[in-house]
Amino acid sequence: MEIQITELEPCKLNVHYVADSEEILNKRGEVLQAFKKAPVPGCRPGKAPLDSIKVYYRTQIEESLKRALAEDAYHNTLFEKKLKPHGPPTFNSLLLADGKFTCEFDLHTKPDFELAPYTDLEIPKPHETESEVEMAERILQELRVKFGESTPFTDGDFVQKGDSVIVDYEGSLDGQVMENLSATGEMLTVGSGTMTEFDDNLLGMTLGETREFDMQVPEGSLPSLVGKTIHLKLTLVMGSKNTPCPLDDTLAAKMGKQSIDELRELVRGSASASLQNKKKQKINEAVANKLVNDNTIAVPNWMTLSEAQYLAHNANMQWATMDDSDKEKFLALAEKNVKLSLILDRIRDDNPEAQLSDQEVFEVIKRNLTQTKLTEPMEKVIDKMNKTGYLQILFSRIRDEHTMDFITKSVKLVE
Repeated sequence: MEIQITELEPCKLNVHYVADSEEILNKRGEVLQAFKKAPVPGCRPGKAPLDSIKVYYRTQIEESLKRALAEDAYHNTLFEKKLKPHGPPTFNSLLLADGKFTCEFDLHTKPDFELAPYTDLEIPKPHETESEVEMAERILQELRVKFGESTPFTDGDFVQKGDSVIVDYEGSLDGQVMENLSATGEMLTVGSGTMTEFDDNLLGMTLGETREFDMQVPEGSLPSLVGKTIHLKLTLVMGSKNTPCPLDDTLAAKMGKQSIDELRELVRGSASASLQNKKKQKINEAVANKLVNDNTIAVPNWMTLSEAQYLAHNANMQWATMDDSDKEKFLALAEKNVKLSLILDRIRDDNPEAQLSDQEVFEVIKRNLTQTKLTEPMEKVIDKMNKTGYLQILFSRIRDEHTMDFITKSVKLVE
């Protein structure tokens, strides 16, 4: 075999591969073996002579042989050149003629870096902003609202805090309507949102009423909008008054419990589990930040850009039309995500205990699926996930979660 590699840009290679005659001969034998029992008109099933099969399936055999040789070319290149790929290769050409096979493909590789220590990390101890008692009480109040009585607005009703409403609104900046600041049929509970200025302007509205007001975009929004004044035109489409369910056995019965004391016990358990989960998330976030800060990695631009565009797509934003300051925000987050992914991958290579096999990941997925209400056989659900690409994303997520759990076992929390 002959392998020629050209670096197109950092971590992006072009490979020119030539297979020798022995490789082609051996692979042709494997391909022919797969066609051995293929049906041929005029021959008994499974009894067609090899020459007849070669003639009848000539095109299919040649295509199968090229694909098989291309796959070998990819794996041989990784082995011979000791490359660590990032994603599948992109084949530009496959040529099988005159007893020779040549192919050319582009290959992305992972950047190399020196892995910083990842065990016995010291991180600040997370502080709780809410006690178990406070969270349990809040959950009970939310249940009261959820299982309370809802009465549709009449002509004499007006919006108050706690009401459920459906609104249409249109936001504009400097006279230009902004799609990401507009919505139709938006459902919300007045007073429960983070944009208090928006909720306050709903107070007192009646059915069909339209209001216009200016509002300053708060921190945490897109950088291109933060601090700017937007003009909103808002119409109240529907509304309903919520009367909370009494905090007694009536609420317990709606939750399938015998008494309010039994419900309180259930809620306390839920609050405890929720607080533990929040603590774990804070520790994981602190560990992730430390790993990213402690490791120096030259992340290729194409890798960061690809992740940033993926994040923007998930946020229902068009990368091509985004403001440059908004792109910078996504690029910064993307670089952090890519760095963390590369670090966790290296840790798995460094320590087998941080790794899960494909079979172990599949078992986790199947176990999670059995806890959901499936409307189709599990195999069909998994097949759909695979076709949409979600299965690969889930695989990566489960592996990363396992690796993070491995790292956090040795974490030292400091005040």
